Amino acid sequence: MQNLTTCALMPHPPIMIPEIGKSELDKIKTTVASAQLAAKIIKEQNPQTIIIITPHGPVFEDAASISIHPRLKGNFGAFGVPEVFLGFETDDLLTRHILKKTDLLGINLVELTDDMAKSYRLSLELDHGALVPLYYLSKAGFKGQLVHISVGMLSYEEMYTFGKAVQMAIDATGKRVAVIASGDLSHRLTPDAPAGYNPRAAEFDKQVLQAVQDLSVKALLQIDRKLVEAAGECGLRSIFFLLGVVGGTDASAELLSYEAPFGVGYGVAVITIKNKVKGAGERKNG
Repeated sequence: MQNLTTCALMPHPPIMIPEIGKSELDKIKTTVASAQLAAKIIKEQNPQTIIIITPHGPVFEDAASISIHPRLKGNFGAFGVPEVFLGFETDDLLTRHILKKTDLLGINLVELTDDMAKSYRLSLELDHGALVPLYYLSKAGFKGQLVHISVGMLSYEEMYTFGKAVQMAIDATGKRVAVIASGDLSHRLTPDAPAGYNPRAAEFDKQVLQAVQDLSVKALLQIDRKLVEAAGECGLRSIFFLLGVVGGTDASAELLSYEAPFGVGYGVAVITIKNKVKGAGERKNG
């Protein structure tokens, strides 16, 4: 698939932002260095558009959602630094293709309009799940367009199919596109973790990251649902989506780093796309 340039899994703790983390940044320096490297790799492929999926935008029980405002912007005011601001032009063409392909595959995708935001009291600002990875892309020199997607509480299989719809949309536009799945792993890795401690949490992170490295949706689906619940994660649906985007391509994944200095698992991985999507019946990636 020649239009899909690179994909990545990136975490989103606001402490990764130097203006927020300050002296604490040293505790997460491995993740920061890997985010910088991932951003550099993505930028070197010269994408015209970045698609980012986040678990911290508006989340609906029965649908994922996509921002359709012509200008997407946000800042870190909620974390004390409103002066750290990012803004991007929306890729309207790609957004429209995504809406068409998701409808074709039976995935419920909601358009986030002004009226909907007012009705549901939603913010149309970029959330921190999107802003943290985009901060590093911006620092690497990315100045292209953006598609901002928020996960929905869809089944894991539906999130994978959603990714396949986005793959089809990318192919239809002819644009060079990179895709970022924003998501942290377990939130229960240490006794002082924000969501409490669960001794099974580390096993969840191990299994998820192995599935990402193997690009195996089958392995993800085989993870015990009780283990998923024990982990208290926020990135699994983003990862299912990501594997859908790369499903059927000749691709390879590299785990750049994993650490959990605050009891939350942060994984950074880059997926390199080699060739076009394979023909019918030539399935790869589980």
